[in-house]
Amino acid sequence: MFVTPSIRSYSSSQPIYPYPMKVPGEHCYFSRMDSVQGLICIVDVDSLKPLVWNPTMGQLLVLPKPKLSSRHMNVFLGYDPVQGKHKVACFPQRKTCYVCRVFTLGSGQESWRTVKTNFEHSVAVSSGRCIKGVIYYLAFKSQGSDAVVMSFDVRSEIFHMIELPSIIHQDSLITYEGRLACIDANNDKRLWSLEDATDKHKWSFQDFLSPLYKMFELQGSTHAGEFIYVPFNKSPYIELYDPVGNSWRRLEFEGISDDEFGQSH
Repeated sequence: MFVTPSIRSYSSSQPIYPYPMKVPGEHCYFSRMDSVQGLICIVDVDSLKPLVWNPTMGQLLVLPKPKLSSRHMNVFLGYDPVQGKHKVACFPQRKTCYVCRVFTLGSGQESWRTVKTNFEHSVAVSSGRCIKGVIYYLAFKSQGSDAVVMSFDVRSEIFHMIELPSIIHQDSLITYEGRLACIDANNDKRLWSLEDATDKHKWSFQDFLSPLYKMFELQGSTHAGEFIYVPFNKSPYIELYDPVGNSWRRLEFEGISDDEFGQSH
């Protein structure tokens, strides 16, 4: 793993130099989430315990093993900006559930609490985002295979089920301009954004000049509104797409080989 300064401070002609860091554990599973206030949630495959990692400080918190109906789990890290608390939500993988396990960091809590979701659903992959105190993640309804977005308010611990506006690319859940967004599977130039995060859950769309779903993995967006893409072959560079100017630029990581990048990414 590596930590770099803000992407926006570099131009396409400047390289990014990696800062090598040791990944905790030999077999760790990283969920498809951004870091939350500098923290990253990981699952140790050997012990089946969630880990909360601060790569900048080199600190690691090992959480107790949660009691789940499945050996495999999905974990999501959230942050409540009002109370300044981090919470980890844990679900069984690919099994219908109506409860989740919640762990509050820094509270002296020694075991997982059970919180009702009020909506039976299953979580197939750890694809989620924490935006303004709410965790959003992809799930499936208990009956059938219809995909939905579930929301979990970190402070109130209340869940909502949000219907998707269209069929979406299930690996395209990102944060864009401070809102949850996803790419339409029937129109790769269309980006859906969750405009109303209240009970109404209104979506709006924006069409761009260039397809947003390419032969790259969409990781998110910068504060400047550029989309961040990583090659599927784990080559040591990233692509940034500016939808306003319809332009691309590449940032290359120097001092690291393709094999090393594939192992650390």
